[in-house]
Amino acid sequence: MNDLNKSWQDFCSNGDFLNFTRTWETGSEESFESSLSNGLKIRLYDIGILQIIPKSPSASYVLISSGVHGNETAPIEIVDKMVKDIWADKLEVKVNLMFIIGNPPAMNISKRFKIQNLNRLFSGRYQSIVNNDSKPDYECERARIIEQSVTDFFTVTLDQKTEKIINPIRYHFDLHTAIRPSKHEKFVVYPYLDERPWDKNHIAFFGGSDITTVLLGNQPAGTFSYYSSNRFNALSATVELGKVMPFGENDMNSFIGIDSNLRRLIRDEAPVIKPFNNTDYKVFEVKQDIIKTNDDFKLLLGDDVKNFTSFDKGTLLASDGNDESYTVEKDGEAIVFPNNNVPVGQRVGVLLQPVKL
Repeated sequence: MNDLNKSWQDFCSNGDFLNFTRTWETGSEESFESSLSNGLKIRLYDIGILQIIPKSPSASYVLISSGVHGNETAPIEIVDKMVKDIWADKLEVKVNLMFIIGNPPAMNISKRFKIQNLNRLFSGRYQSIVNNDSKPDYECERARIIEQSVTDFFTVTLDQKTEKIINPIRYHFDLHTAIRPSKHEKFVVYPYLDERPWDKNHIAFFGGSDITTVLLGNQPAGTFSYYSSNRFNALSATVELGKVMPFGENDMNSFIGIDSNLRRLIRDEAPVIKPFNNTDYKVFEVKQDIIKTNDDFKLLLGDDVKNFTSFDKGTLLASDGNDESYTVEKDGEAIVFPNNNVPVGQRVGVLLQPVKL
């Protein structure tokens, strides 16, 4: 038995998903399957990509991803605790379930990513990245593997007993934390839905999870949540849970709302909801991404500016000192994800405008 096989057997016994993933960070060329003593079947598509199948699953498919950015540790710790509780029979699984830790090598070096921002590479965008030796960067290959794994997970086949097509409900919760503090600590980013309407019942799930700030995407993107939404019509969202912190320094009590509601979905129970209305929720629409057009282009903001800071009309937000600039067009425009440390062609911030649904 080689070291990886032995480590897999140890994981099947102890359920230490985080330790197993950190140990074998860069992946394997084989998948693993096993059955647990509690009757669950498990499948490892690749390192950090784990499917859990109960004896009689409901028609719900629940994907919970974390660590797409390696230094965002709170979501990883949430997922790791869920897996351990499943192994210890403290969390019953009644749905088709997949957990993903997205970028293990970046996680092990406490970085957002190794070479490429993984959350810009989905929906096949990894195929357009070419480096000098014509080999895919780690994140490009990882995006391909994750897409294939999710395709396998979400693809529904004919029921062999009834010979009917199962019509599942697909969920995807891509858990993150932000680089900067936020005026609204927790918020949800909904991917662009093309011509589909916004689902207020889904928003109510997050309200019941103590998250009442919502961002509505305005265009296709390379994010993981857009991929699952666009490709599989999943109820998908990027869920921002606070500020980036090192392992062991997250206040796990601050995640009780979302953790409890996700566990209800896993048990196939009705979640706690907060019915949507425009008084109790803060809803923003993405107006535009501010793109870094050259090496001199930057946001004219201090490092202490928080997510959701708003500005008066006429405020100069970004400039390269010459021809390229962005000036606030309407009072109340706000910014999220401000970050000057990105390559040319990527966004240095996202401009928002408040809306009502």
